[in-house]
Amino acid sequence: MSDSGSSHSSKSKAGSPSGRPTLRDVAKVAHVHVSTVSRVLSGQAEAGRITAETAQRIEAVAAELGYRRNTVARALRTGRTLVIGMVVPDVANLYQAGITRAAGDVLARSEYSLLLASTDDDLEHAQAQVVAMLGSQAEGLLYGVARQDDAVLQGLADGGTPVVLFNRTGQVPGVSAVVPDDRAGTRLAVEHLLDLGHRNIVHVGGPEDVSSSIHRLAAFVEMMAAADLHGECRFAERHTEEEGLRITRQLLTESPETTAVVAANDRLALGAIDAIEESGRVCPDDVSVIGFNDMPYADRFTPPLTTVRISQYDLGFRAANLLLKTIEDRDRPVETQLVPAELVVRASTGPVPPAFS
Repeated sequence: MSDSGSSHSSKSKAGSPSGRPTLRDVAKVAHVHVSTVSRVLSGQAEAGRITAETAQRIEAVAAELGYRRNTVARALRTGRTLVIGMVVPDVANLYQAGITRAAGDVLARSEYSLLLASTDDDLEHAQAQVVAMLGSQAEGLLYGVARQDDAVLQGLADGGTPVVLFNRTGQVPGVSAVVPDDRAGTRLAVEHLLDLGHRNIVHVGGPEDVSSSIHRLAAFVEMMAAADLHGECRFAERHTEEEGLRITRQLLTESPETTAVVAANDRLALGAIDAIEESGRVCPDDVSVIGFNDMPYADRFTPPLTTVRISQYDLGFRAANLLLKTIEDRDRPVETQLVPAELVVRASTGPVPPAFS
């Protein structure tokens, strides 16, 4: 009979008690040793000096038989759980969803499972979630809720748990991170507004003990000072529409001559637009607004939001890869990767009103 016929008959006679094909089944049909199949299907073909032709044949047979690696058995055999924990401030935030999806894709390709926890950006909640993840024997953590004075992060570092920060950095030494280029992105935002003729620009910042808020404010102040200008700033307690509304309402009351708002993220920007409308003004005719992140559906806001785009998928992809490398090599150098920022101009920014030009 042909090889094809042999493969199909083997599929119906899988050798495990569960009826699922095993490594031995794949080896028998591919006419190779079981150890050769194991090396190929665990991504170690090159290390085992297995030819590309043999590797392709094994992979084809495995696919035809419907072979799936038994990750539970592998975990028992190696003593590894193949579980990664991921801590986010708000799972309902669409910007965070893009990061999570990318991390999950990376981890799945390496046969890791992802445990996801949302903390509502609360440090005590983060502590409880981290304890639960470590209790589940998570091999490492993607930590997206870092604060400047973060006892949870310090405890992870002291305990030797592999950790990679994402979206925010911390002050704990020895921890790698993948974050947006906050300073470059804010410079793009302020430069855009200055080019439109705006001079009375305010900043709606995020929580003041978060690295992104600190870096974005610093860049805002630097850009305004370089133009011989001063812009008012207020910190929000959380990155939400409600806080954007509250802070912008204050700024418009205190500085009624404001013609533009730089918000620390898109949700704050959405609240800023609500405050502008509440005051009887129109965005962008009276006050322009620019956000940060380019979260999904920002182009469907009213008006469509001018913002600074950060690739959420790129950020999550990088962070997960960096964590896997850290798990495999605990002594690798610490690094901070910056995800590039890009200005996306839509309809929420326009020329300075004639009365202020």
